[in-house]
Amino acid sequence: MTSAFGVRFDPWGRSLGSRVRPGELIAVGRTSDVYEFGAGAAIKVPRPEVPNHWAVLEATFTSAVGSLGVPAPAVIDVTQIDGRNAIVFERIEGRSMWAHMFERPADVPALAVELARTHRRIFEAGPPPGLEGLVDRMRGKLFESTPLTGHEQQEAVEELERLPTGAALLHGDLHPGNVLMAADGPVVIDWFDASIGLPLADVVRSSLLMRPSRAAAVQPHLPGADREMLRRLHDAYIGEMSDFVTAWSSTVRTWEAVRAASRLAERGLPDEAELIELWRGRAEVPSVILDVIRTRSPEL
Repeated sequence: MTSAFGVRFDPWGRSLGSRVRPGELIAVGRTSDVYEFGAGAAIKVPRPEVPNHWAVLEATFTSAVGSLGVPAPAVIDVTQIDGRNAIVFERIEGRSMWAHMFERPADVPALAVELARTHRRIFEAGPPPGLEGLVDRMRGKLFESTPLTGHEQQEAVEELERLPTGAALLHGDLHPGNVLMAADGPVVIDWFDASIGLPLADVVRSSLLMRPSRAAAVQPHLPGADREMLRRLHDAYIGEMSDFVTAWSSTVRTWEAVRAASRLAERGLPDEAELIELWRGRAEVPSVILDVIRTRSPEL
């Protein structure tokens, strides 16, 4: 007997997952932990503060993009651990792209190019059915961005709704920590923020996740990075994505500001003050992305 997404129950309604225990810890994320789960499988267990339905959403999104041929792990099941939903994925043998970068800093530019090419493959896959539009996803996040005033939240939504839209598949959280280097090529994980929209919006989001920060603790999702490593990663990635930037250059500054505002919905960010500055100073703060492009192509 199963739920709508394979949450398994016996005839008396008890979760079968409650009798299965995760094995060795494989990875620790911002909101979940990943463990071994039998032969060839891994289980992603959200933390108690994460809404219980998020696991089903992530499983649904991951299955949808995988059906398009996007390099994503196969979803085996959604089961329950201690009464809470958890996702069983095929286990991908390979370390994260970030682990490779950290071990061999000289390879950062080449791997950043591979990251960009993987991102392009996502954009080119086409939109799967059932995914929400980026504007709708971001609208909700903007109203959850509590460091901003209510007036600023509304202003950010209005700015967002004036921006161009698109129909490409977007990952929503792409950085080297969310790419596993499998034997047959990169595999992209963590599809919870997937949506449909303009590719530039996803490039800007990745830029915010990878650019150097003035904060002492920089980008916790890329542990151990220093400013120079992040600069090389960010600039090589943006250089490879320059066509998306130049095609929509007049909107880049606004996308940076609105993306920064929506990122403030994520609690406890070390670069929160910089994100607020990027939003509030959007008329004066230079665009980091455009500065990179102009450095590489001064004629732009």
